[in-house]
Amino acid sequence: MISEPQEHIDDTLFQSDLTHFTVFSVTGADASSFLQGQITQDIELATENHAVLSAYCSPKGRVLGSFLIWKDASADNEPALKFLVRSDIAEPLLKRLRMYVMRSKVVFTPDTLAVKGIWSPTIEKLGKWLELDLQQIPAWNVVSKDGCTWIALPDVAGNKRFICIYNSLVSNQEGFCSLLNHKDSAQWDTLEILSGTPWIEKNNQELFIAQSINFDAINGISFTKGCYPGQEVVARSHYRGTLKRRMAIGIVSNATDPETWQPGKDVFDAQDSHEPCGLIVNSSAFDGKVYLLFETKLVALEHNQISIGGIDGPKVELVDIPYSLEKPEIRK
Repeated sequence: MISEPQEHIDDTLFQSDLTHFTVFSVTGADASSFLQGQITQDIELATENHAVLSAYCSPKGRVLGSFLIWKDASADNEPALKFLVRSDIAEPLLKRLRMYVMRSKVVFTPDTLAVKGIWSPTIEKLGKWLELDLQQIPAWNVVSKDGCTWIALPDVAGNKRFICIYNSLVSNQEGFCSLLNHKDSAQWDTLEILSGTPWIEKNNQELFIAQSINFDAINGISFTKGCYPGQEVVARSHYRGTLKRRMAIGIVSNATDPETWQPGKDVFDAQDSHEPCGLIVNSSAFDGKVYLLFETKLVALEHNQISIGGIDGPKVELVDIPYSLEKPEIRK
C-alpha cells in the first residue's frame, strides 16, 4: 500500500476537480454489439489499456454527444465499458440510448466517481510516488492501480496530462489529490481547447456533423465498422464530399461580454458580412483571455479576419491545431 504523503509532492503538479464531467457504465451480454450500432467508433478498440474517443449522432448526422470510452479493468463479473461525458448531457443521452435497447441485454448505470484533471511539465515525481511510469505512457493509454484509473491525454503547452477517476468513498486518492496544487477547472478546460479535443455539451448539441468538429482527425470515427445513426451523412462527407468546414482554435484578448463566447454562439468573417461563418464549440476564460474551439468555413480561416459578437466584435487570434486536418486514411 502506498504511504500517504505529508506535504506537497511537487509544486508543479496541478489538479482540477472536473465536476462538469461524469462517468457511466454499460454492462450486459449485448453491450458491445448494441454500442457498435449506436456510436461512431469501433467499440472493440476500447480496452482495459486503451481509451478511444467517439461521437453519438442523430439520424441527420448531427452530434448529440461525445465520449471517452475504455473497458473497466476491475469489473468482477462481465466486462463493463466506461464512458466519460459532459455532466449536463449525461441524463438525456442515457434516456435516449435506453429507448433503443429493446430486448438487448444492456444496462446503463450512472457512476458516482470523482473525476480529476492532473497535469505537470514533468509527471515523473508523481509516477515514482504512485509506482507507475506515467512519464512514458502514450496518449489515450489507460493504467489502473489501487482503485484509480489514469488515462493519459495528449501533451499540451509542455504539460503531461491525465484524467484521474476513482471512487472517493473507497480510495485514498482523495487525500492524495488534496496535496496537489489546486487550480480552477477553467485552466484544465483551456488545455483541452489547446489540444483540439471538442466536448459536446448542452449548448452545442445537434449543431455539428462529426467531421466539421474534427472527429475524423482525432480518431473518433471508424469508417469500416458498419451502420449507426447518422452513418450515411458521416460516410458521404468522407467518401464523396470535399470538407468545407473544420474546427479551429482561437484566442480573444479583449472580450468583455461573456454572452458572446458561449458554446453555440456565432463567429464572423470580416470578408463576409451576410451571415456568420461558424459557431463556437467550447470556450474557457482564463488569465484575462478567452480560449475557443470554433467550427467555421475553411475560407474564413484563410481570410484570418474572424471575430465574435459581430463583424466588428473582438478579434480571434488563430492558434495552430496540434494535428493534421487532412482526411485520414480509412481506418477501423
